[in-house]
Amino acid sequence: MSIAPGTKLGQYEVQDFIGQGAMGLVYRAYHSQLERVGAVKILQAIAPDPDTTARFRHEAQAIAQLRHPNILNVYDFGEYQGTPYMIVEYVPGGSLGGRLAKGPLDVATTLKYLRGIAAGLDYAHGRGIVHRDIKPANVLLESDDSPVIADFGLAKLLQGSSLKSITGVTTGTPAYMAPEQVTGSQIGPAADRYSLATMAYEMLTGVIPFDGEGLMEILYAQVHREPPPPSSRNSALGQHVDEVILRGLAKDPVLRWESCTAFVEALGQAFEGKKPAKQVPAKAIVDPAFASTVPLAEMAAVGATGKAQRMDPIHPMSSPPLPGRRSRKGMIAAISGAVIVLLLLVGVVGYLMTHQKPTVTLSEATVRAGDTVVVTASHVPPNQVGEIQLRSELHTFPFQADANGELSEPILIPSNIGGGDHVVHVCWAAQCYGSATLHVVALAPSPTPSPTASPTARPTPTVAPRSLALSSNHIVVKTGTMTVKGFSFMPGKVATMTFLQGTTTNKTVAMPAVGSDGTFLQTYTVPSTAVVGPATIRACDVNGCASASFQVTAT
Repeated sequence: MSIAPGTKLGQYEVQDFIGQGAMGLVYRAYHSQLERVGAVKILQAIAPDPDTTARFRHEAQAIAQLRHPNILNVYDFGEYQGTPYMIVEYVPGGSLGGRLAKGPLDVATTLKYLRGIAAGLDYAHGRGIVHRDIKPANVLLESDDSPVIADFGLAKLLQGSSLKSITGVTTGTPAYMAPEQVTGSQIGPAADRYSLATMAYEMLTGVIPFDGEGLMEILYAQVHREPPPPSSRNSALGQHVDEVILRGLAKDPVLRWESCTAFVEALGQAFEGKKPAKQVPAKAIVDPAFASTVPLAEMAAVGATGKAQRMDPIHPMSSPPLPGRRSRKGMIAAISGAVIVLLLLVGVVGYLMTHQKPTVTLSEATVRAGDTVVVTASHVPPNQVGEIQLRSELHTFPFQADANGELSEPILIPSNIGGGDHVVHVCWAAQCYGSATLHVVALAPSPTPSPTASPTARPTPTVAPRSLALSSNHIVVKTGTMTVKGFSFMPGKVATMTFLQGTTTNKTVAMPAVGSDGTFLQTYTVPSTAVVGPATIRACDVNGCASASFQVTAT
């Protein structure tokens, strides 16, 4: 379900479409009285039945009570045409996932991010809330580079109303899921600590613990295999670092670090050459707010004496039954194991159906410079806005996918591009997906006309240069808006408007459609990263750009 710009959700007015996340569509919204920008998450992954909606309101109220500098604020929540939505703080600085895609992090930056994430997680755990899907893509970065945890508790909202969500399989990301999530056991704070240790492993080595595995292999490895020591992937890491991270990745939740902060502090000390403190197993039940951290299959083996016998969560029949109750316990264990395996397969199938890799194809494999080629892609998030990148000389072309996740966009190959093979990528959310190779034949240089052959030259028609007109020569920092009119752009295409300031701020603020007369009219809000001083708005289409300067003012 899409929402048109101008729709009112409570006191917020929807402005434009941002993109699509795992839970549904995301829009930018504005509260005129508070002069505050927010992000609207339309939670299409949640079934709109009465029971689920009631549970959503209950969970949303708990999440909205979280107030911590490292947790994304929830401003409001409700239902629109029966579908739940949340209005959250708008953080335009990208995600930690996007930051990791640019290259490895140094130790100081890694510890800075981990300390902030750990502080937010421990705060939430102390209030009985578990995230369940901690990963780099769910950590946003503020303008000062501090980490902010997003989608807190939303994974839990997927549970309870359908077969596919009874286990934890569909409410997490396999590469970061704790073993108890994979097996469908009870989930407590220790699951988030496992995910945080996985992120630390990735941030320090550049790869996840079970890198290069298929989906089923990752799920199996999370339960049955020990990850390679981090130092085997990055020789600069020592034995003490290995000990800290591998304890964080312990299969048994009880053997992991007692808090996220304890894990990060131990990691910091390990980099100083200090040996980690001797491990003291935590209690099985860590807090009345959470169910037991002992896996569900083990809890099934608790008898009248109150003592538990360890049971293999994947092969429950391999564990010894309790005396005197062999038949009944064996049957229960067999049924439990079969249900877990069935639900795991359902989750895997659902994951594969919704996480197919985008494919990119070209209308022609070989073209001449100055020709047009149609780029087609499938398995793109519905209505996703992004750009087509033509490399090795970087040229970008904006696109917006349709409601079925398909795009077909003609791009004009620049006439001055070098000949040879160039790679075409489809990119969004700071990552590129799919590729196709385009062979370009460079244009031959124009021959020099003979001085004797001088026919009367026809006048070359004059093409007006692209230009921009602004509604004002200034814009107010943080809250101001400005209307821009573009002239002489390519009719029927999309222009990309970028806010430029200094050497650090380069933010796409709108992608207006160009009319048949070559003009567009677009209003945008100043990015939150803007500061008082001179700035520039730039608009580009496939053939060129135009810019206009103005001042960002305090009032």
